[in-house]
Formats: sequence, structure tokens, C-alpha cells
Amino acid sequence: MADIDALILMLTKRNSRRKPARIQTKKRFRLHQNVQQLPEELLIERCRFDRDTINYLSDLLSDKLVNPYAHNHPLSVEAKICAALAYYTSNSFQTAVGNFVGVSQSTISHAVTHVTDALVELGEQFIKFPPAESHAQEKQQFSDVAGFPDVLGGVGCTHIAIRAPPGDPHTFLNHKSFHSLKVQITADVNSAITSVVARFPGSSKDSFVWRKSPMATRCAAGYLGKGHLLGGPGYPLRPWLLTPVRRPACRAEERYNQALRKTLRQVAKTCRLLKKRFRCLDGARVLNCFPEKCGRIIIACCVLHNIAVARNVPLPPEEGATQGSNREEEEDGEEEGEEEEEDTESPQYQLGQQKRQAIIQQHFEKL
Repeated sequence: MADIDALILMLTKRNSRRKPARIQTKKRFRLHQNVQQLPEELLIERCRFDRDTINYLSDLLSDKLVNPYAHNHPLSVEAKICAALAYYTSNSFQTAVGNFVGVSQSTISHAVTHVTDALVELGEQFIKFPPAESHAQEKQQFSDVAGFPDVLGGVGCTHIAIRAPPGDPHTFLNHKSFHSLKVQITADVNSAITSVVARFPGSSKDSFVWRKSPMATRCAAGYLGKGHLLGGPGYPLRPWLLTPVRRPACRAEERYNQALRKTLRQVAKTCRLLKKRFRCLDGARVLNCFPEKCGRIIIACCVLHNIAVARNVPLPPEEGATQGSNREEEEDGEEEGEEEEEDTESPQYQLGQQKRQAIIQQHFEKL
């Protein structure tokens, strides 16, 4: 009998130590911030876009971002766009961006992916070379910069820092000793991006990226007419792509080089503005994803940059102020030190040389 009493006492003590049964409650979701209630100053600071432009982006992307099968209080289109913009324009991790809109890091990651893909799909609508009917106006605007005739744009490369990719990281290691994608852009005089290539490793040469770009094919097919682009010493000389004289032998050739460099600074300025608006590209913190996705983020930022230029969206004062010297402006958009090894017997090179010499004689000898 005593054994039974001891057993009952032991079971009673064990049951008393058990945690009480959990009371089932209805799951509560964190409320997403209402973007329309955020102050204009905060939107500019965190997203680099004003409310009207965010509303414009919402209308533009709504069909691509609305998920009819979503449940459990999904992010609104406006919140997705603000989350992606805050990621593009911040050096913070995605967790910090998640705090801005009141959702988790995984939700932010999905929002960034969806908005990036939607913007890349619109790339051809917003990143395009000026049509033939506007070439005369483009030439005049570029001529006003430094007197260089018949210019329709400048071409240059910049490096966007990425994490070392698995498998073959050394090909992405550039001459500045960090892993990057080498991004080629062409830009007009108003700092709008007219073409972009963002898929080649950081070790690639300017000339290689150019030859593989769609713009090179279009130029060779005669799209520029009698106009031309300007490029740095790393680019091949062609009738449609004029480069500096390597060893100027007279004052006219020096003037030509000076005018070319001054005009080409528009590309460096465009790269600089792109990185100032979208801090994920400025190298302070690398893009922490695979190269293909990094390239898509870069293109998405280029689309947004052109939207900002077209809508005259200013940078915040501390970001938009011009700082530094011309040397700082030239760090992007023009590869330093490595010249293109030309096949001087190539018919295209010889035609380019003839055109360059004619421009020097007609426009720079009598100055």
C-alpha cells in the first residue's frame, strides 16, 4: 500500500512541474507602414525619390508586382517599391531595410527580387539610344560642351563591387584588386544612360566589353549615320567611335584630345550620379549575390536613374553637391592606363583614322 501511495505522490509532483497548456490565439501580423503617410523628407532620404515619382513607379509596375494568389497580408505595391528603393539606395543590410517598412528580411529579399525583375523587363523602354530625328539636337548639345562636332554620346566602363563568386573568382578580380562586374554605359549630355552592359567580369578589357555589346553591332550597321561616339584609350578607333591621339605631335592634336576628354566627362559624371543615388553600387559594401543577379540589380538601377533624370528628381543636398576635382570625376567611365592594341591594317581602323584626322584639321587647327 505504501508503494502505491509513493507512486501517486511522485506522479503528482511530476505533473505539477509540467508547463500549462498553451492557449491558442489568433496569429497577429505586423502592420506594414502606409507609404502615403510617410513624410516627403523621409522618402527622399531613404528612397531617393519623391512621393509623386513613387506613385508613378507604382502605376508603372503594379501589373507586374500584384500577386492575385498572395495571402497573409502581403506587401502593397508601394511598400514593395519603397523596400527595393531603400535597398538600392542604402549601405544597410536587408535587415535594416526591413525595419524601415516593418517586415522581415526574407520578405524584403523577395520584394527586391520582384521589383528588380519588373524593372529589368522595362529596360528597353527607358534605356534607349536617341532616335535619328533627335540626332541634330544631340550633336548641338555635345558641341556646346567643348566644341567637339557630331557627337551622339560617350562610352565608358566602371566597376561595381560584388562578392567573390564561387568556382572562378579570379576572373572577377580587377586591376584595383577587388572583385567586380565591369559595366559599360553610353550616356548623353544630360547624364541619361542610353545603353548598358552589365555581365562581364572585372578583369575584362574595355575593348572586349565593347565588341561584345549590342551597341557596337548597331554602330557597325550604320545606326549613327555621320555621327559618332567618343571613347577612352582602351577603345578601338572606328569611324563611329573616336578615341584620343596616343602621342599628339602638334597643338591641333592636343586640342582634339582636350576637347574629347572634356566631352567624355559626361560619362564619368553619369557613373558618379548613378552611384551616388544608388549606394548599393558605390563599393562601400559589395553586392552580396551571384554575378547574374548583380547585373540585374545594376540594370534596374540604371532604369531608375533614367526615370529620375527624366522627372528631374534631385539628390538630397548632401549627396548632390559636387565635390572633388576633375580627376575624381574621371575615375569612373574611363579605364586608366591600358590602351587598345590596334590592328592598323584593319579597314575600319584606317577609316576611323581618316575621320579623326579630318576633324582635327577642320575644327582644331585654326583655334
